Amino acid sequence: AQETRADSLEARVGRLEALVDSLITELRRAERPVEEAGAEPEDELAALRAAAAAAAREALPAADAAPAEGSRTRDLTVLNPEISVTGDVVGGLLAPQAGENRTSAIPREFEFSFQAALDPYTRTKIFVSHEQELEIAGLEDAIGGGGVEGEPDEGGSTVEIEEGYAYWVGLPVGLKVGKFRQEIGLYNRWHTHALREVERPLATIAFLGDDGLIQTGASVTLPSFQIGPATQTVTLEATRADNRLFEGGTDFSYLGRFQSFFDLSGSTYLQLGLNGLYGTNDDRDLNANLIAVDVAFRWAPPSRALYRELTLKGEWYWADRDVGAEDFSGKGGYAQASFRWSRRWITGLRADYLDNFGADPTAFQIVPSISWWQTEWLRLRLQYNYLKRAGLGPDHTLLFQTVWAIGPHRHETY
Repeated sequence: AQETRADSLEARVGRLEALVDSLITELRRAERPVEEAGAEPEDELAALRAAAAAAAREALPAADAAPAEGSRTRDLTVLNPEISVTGDVVGGLLAPQAGENRTSAIPREFEFSFQAALDPYTRTKIFVSHEQELEIAGLEDAIGGGGVEGEPDEGGSTVEIEEGYAYWVGLPVGLKVGKFRQEIGLYNRWHTHALREVERPLATIAFLGDDGLIQTGASVTLPSFQIGPATQTVTLEATRADNRLFEGGTDFSYLGRFQSFFDLSGSTYLQLGLNGLYGTNDDRDLNANLIAVDVAFRWAPPSRALYRELTLKGEWYWADRDVGAEDFSGKGGYAQASFRWSRRWITGLRADYLDNFGADPTAFQIVPSISWWQTEWLRLRLQYNYLKRAGLGPDHTLLFQTVWAIGPHRHETY
């Protein structure tokens, strides 16, 4: 037994000696190429670094060279404005209370949008639109009289600058200068193709014009502040009075808006607004003014906002216009409900009321609609207008709208 144990130990020692010999042999082989080359690895690395530095020095003059006639930045495509185009085509079946039924189809609007950052502090938006008047049975008769003449109705089309303004970012206040949609009510800032119905409510058309209140001047939004559970915002605007309410006026009009925003929960909010608008007509001694109140409620669960949404909105206007011999006053408003019950389908219902300066019969309108978003670029809408004026029969209009858009700002609200 002792002889067997000694033989085992001797065998182990032999294996260890063989392993040490093999390690020594490998180390000598690794050292031999360095000795034969006569150079250290550090020397090779230093040579590579020196060659790279020399190549960089040779390339610098070519990169820094600039044409003597101007800045290279003029050729950069990054300075080009972002361009978007929106198309809005409407077909209709009209059944007026007096007259024959007829059909129509018009390219209601093609809008070209140009947006760019002018510098780190200023942005600009310019909207050029080609518009054609949309006909709805009984609409012109409901809004056209009572001391406020309607806008020229030639049944043709116009090309104009719908909006064009510059605005500043990073300031304590919001500042905007140019021609723009003013901060009155809930939808005046919205472009027509983005509305929840094909057309604007009766009262806003009668008092502010077919496209809303759009004038040239300056707008200042003061910093928001907190009162109780609500966030308050105040906007002040001074613009040239050339809207329907100030027909013939050349002086400035002044608008103020006070808005309260209540964040009720993670899925709901409530918004209240109060507007005052004052200006003069064709004679500086003849005044026109308007007061408006609005309320908006929205429910949209955060995890399902693309598939479920309920909005309730309403506005009411009181308007007064001095035309010399007498004053004309009018009032009107609307209530609207909209429900998204899937990602593609939205149904809506709007009720309008208009007492157009007391000279025409009061008008009442019901507008149900259903919209289908084929994709984010294309929307289809079917809408029915039931318009009833006091003492007259109802007017009926069935509208089919197709809206599509291309570019980085598809279907921009405002």
